[in-house]
Amino acid sequence: MYDQPRILDMLATPGTAAEIDVLERIYRRHGPLAATRGARTVCLEPACGTGRNLRVLAGRGWRTLGFDLDAAMVAYARASLRRRGLSRRARVFRAPMVDFSARVAAGTVHLSYIPDNSLRHLASDRELLAHLEGVARCLVPGGLYVVGLSLTDPRGDPPEEDVWTAIRGRCKATQLVSYLPPGPGSRSRRERVLAHTMIERPRGTEHHDHVYDLRTYTERQWLSLLRRSPFARATVLDRNGRDRGERSLPYQLEILVAR
Repeated sequence: MYDQPRILDMLATPGTAAEIDVLERIYRRHGPLAATRGARTVCLEPACGTGRNLRVLAGRGWRTLGFDLDAAMVAYARASLRRRGLSRRARVFRAPMVDFSARVAAGTVHLSYIPDNSLRHLASDRELLAHLEGVARCLVPGGLYVVGLSLTDPRGDPPEEDVWTAIRGRCKATQLVSYLPPGPGSRSRRERVLAHTMIERPRGTEHHDHVYDLRTYTERQWLSLLRRSPFARATVLDRNGRDRGERSLPYQLEILVAR
C-alpha cells in the first residue's frame, strides 16, 4: 500500500505504543552509556514508512531520524509529525537502505530500530552488509541496532496468513497477507508475499493486490552474515522483550551491538 500511505498507517499504527515500550526497555537494559536518556538521545529508523514509530518516540522526548525510499511515505511521515508539533524532534529524509549514512552525522545515534522484517527486502548479502556498515557508522560506541526478523527453518516452513483490520473515521481497511516460503529442500532464498487489501468508504469499496518477495535467512545464514558485519549479537528476544531461551520463534528481536 505504498501508493496509499494513509491506509498503510491505519493498518500499522495500532499497537505502536506497546511496541515502543518494549524498545525502550531494551535500550535501558542493553544500551550504551548506562542507557541514560536525555534531550540528545537519538533513535534512527531505516525504512520508517509512515513514521508511526518516530511519532511515538519523538512524543516521548527522543530525537528521531527516519528515512524511506518511497517519496509518498516520506511526505506522509513529515506531515504527520508536523501536525503533532513534533518536527523539531524528528527529521525524515528519502534514501535507500544501502546508501544513507552520509545524511547522518557519524557516531551520533544511540539506538536504531527496524521492525517487521523490513531488512529482508534487501536482495543480497552484499546489500545487507552495506546497510549494516551504514548503520554502524551512525552509532555511538556500543550503540544498539534492534532488528525485527523472522528466520527460516532449514527443514522448510509452512505457508501462513495474517489478517489486519483498522477503522479511521468513515474508512475501514482489511488486509489479508499470505506468505509462501520456499519448499523443503529448495535452494531458493525468496519468500513470496501476496497481499490483498479491501478499503471500504461511503462512496464504495476498493480492492488492491500487491505481490513482492522477501529474502530468507536460516539461523546459520544469519549468524554467518553477522560475523562479516560490524555487529555482534547480544541476545535474542521475543516481540514482548522476553529472552528467547531455547524457544523457536516465528518473529524475534535481534539485539545487535556495534563492535
